[in-house]
Amino acid sequence: MEKNLISKERNVETYVYTFDPDEVEVAEKSVVTYVNQHYAIPGFRKGKVPAGIVRNFLQEGFDEMVLENLSNILEEELKEEELYVPAVIIDQKREGDVGTIEVQLHRKPEIKIKELGDLELMIPKKEEVLLNYVNNRLDELRNENAIMEPKNAPVEIGDTVKIEYSIVKDGKTIANKKSQELNVAEDDDRPLVKNTIGKSKGDIIEFNRTFEGSDNEYFYTIKIEEVYKRALMDLDDEFARTIDPETESLEELKKTIEEEGTASFKSWQKDFLRQQAMDKIDAIMEIEVAESTVDYFVHRAIESSKKDKSYDAYLKQAGSVEKLVENFREGIEDELKKNLFLEEMAAMENIETNDEEIAVYAENSATQWGVSVEQAKQFVNTREEVKRDIHAAIIRNKVLDIVVERAKITEIEPDIEEEKEEKSENTETESNERVKQR
Repeated sequence: MEKNLISKERNVETYVYTFDPDEVEVAEKSVVTYVNQHYAIPGFRKGKVPAGIVRNFLQEGFDEMVLENLSNILEEELKEEELYVPAVIIDQKREGDVGTIEVQLHRKPEIKIKELGDLELMIPKKEEVLLNYVNNRLDELRNENAIMEPKNAPVEIGDTVKIEYSIVKDGKTIANKKSQELNVAEDDDRPLVKNTIGKSKGDIIEFNRTFEGSDNEYFYTIKIEEVYKRALMDLDDEFARTIDPETESLEELKKTIEEEGTASFKSWQKDFLRQQAMDKIDAIMEIEVAESTVDYFVHRAIESSKKDKSYDAYLKQAGSVEKLVENFREGIEDELKKNLFLEEMAAMENIETNDEEIAVYAENSATQWGVSVEQAKQFVNTREEVKRDIHAAIIRNKVLDIVVERAKITEIEPDIEEEKEEKSENTETESNERVKQR
């Protein structure tokens, strides 16, 4: 078997593999043996059919089977190749005693990482972050400790409503007379909330709704059991003592909340900068990847969505097949870049992880997962996919910490931050409108 490179486009090499007459003859004999073992040809005993008769019996199918046999041999040969995606057979043919197979080999795309010091990251000033934290926490505490007074009047913005609701889907009750309290806020667009406005205690409300990305229809029945007027306490010393009897003044409460915020600021800052670095990977890398490589992943993603029955929902959201393919392509290109960057950086910096780090990560994630520490450890020990995911997360964080450490970090005022974020979001929307899914 002779291998000849005929073209190269970025990470994709196209080869022609040529099989000489001796190799083709061996393949022919294999086909004859197979036919004798599995076919019954009239006039001949099974297993005793001459090669010429087999050729005449199969006609064009004989050469097809010979080429299939040669492609199986090639497949074994290609197992030694380091490929990014499976090899793709472009063409195969037989000319006389020679067989040729044209194949695309997709190598791992090459990337070039630029100077990390050129990357600029922005972080809000600590003082401003803590001030926002204190104000937001005070608002939460006021709402949590609001004075509730029953009212015999229609529901208004700012009220709290106690409801009993049932939900039916396809004639089947999936929620039966469940109780819930809703805070009716002006910016809350949920039908469950909006439909209560203007209604009074004892009223029955019925409506249908569907959810984005789904054709399923749900029928809601809501009974308003009680309407409360919510009175928020004034931010004063009395409020502070209500929240914490050991606190003497509002200023003392603010100081306590600020200390809480300070304790979590470093963790928040680290996560904030990691995410920002991840979002700006495009600025610090160049990648050589062929469109045909991306096409492979796009096709695989579309086929996967058809199997798990999410394709129709994605198509409806995209509006057309062309837009859906574009959405898949943009998401996949972004994921490829990030994954390749993380892999390359990890290799360059000799970044590794170990079982102890994985165990600590699982322990710290137990609360978020809604399980005990022991259950979290068990997940890691018994489910290999969980261990792999944690391993990848640790490597990712280590890489991003290096990027952040070497980047240029600028403290900014909150209004500047919001302006830059808005500009960034507008640019991203115009150039990279995407669909998010895991």
